[in-house]
Amino acid sequence: MLVYHPAFDIYNCVFRMLQLLAAMKQQEVELDRLRIWDFYLTFPNEARKIKYPTTLSELKKIFKKKEENPYEDLIDAKRIIERMKPYQMSALHCIASYGLIDAKLLSKNCVARTEKGLPQELLSKFEDISVEKANVIKLVIGFSELPLYGQMGLKCRTGLIEFKYDER
Repeated sequence: MLVYHPAFDIYNCVFRMLQLLAAMKQQEVELDRLRIWDFYLTFPNEARKIKYPTTLSELKKIFKKKEENPYEDLIDAKRIIERMKPYQMSALHCIASYGLIDAKLLSKNCVARTEKGLPQELLSKFEDISVEKANVIKLVIGFSELPLYGQMGLKCRTGLIEFKYDER
């Protein structure tokens, strides 16, 4: 049986990554942070499971409002994000080949936009998103100030990527 899901589509992942890079405030971002953001853009329903800091309590309310749908719940989110990793990496290498992100920094697990601009028609498509995905973009912007590592970092709060053995 052949089943399609956008999480495992490189072209969809390229679009999502560019959408996230266009929305973020900072010039560069850690690779794992971008992968986590991409996961929530793909599975917005999972955002209600994040341990939100008190500074982002408004965002928590947005994601708690939605009725739970058992068909949208993931059994093992950690496993899914690990299955998404090769698609995410391929998408980022593709974006780097077009000169939209710095390939040298990507090899150091950091993603940074270059001066090369995105086409206007692509930027207009970023605006045509659902309310749910727009809320995830707000979440991304809100979580950009949180540290990635440590007990109160993004990895710990989401529980998606192991953080105990990080160097930092």
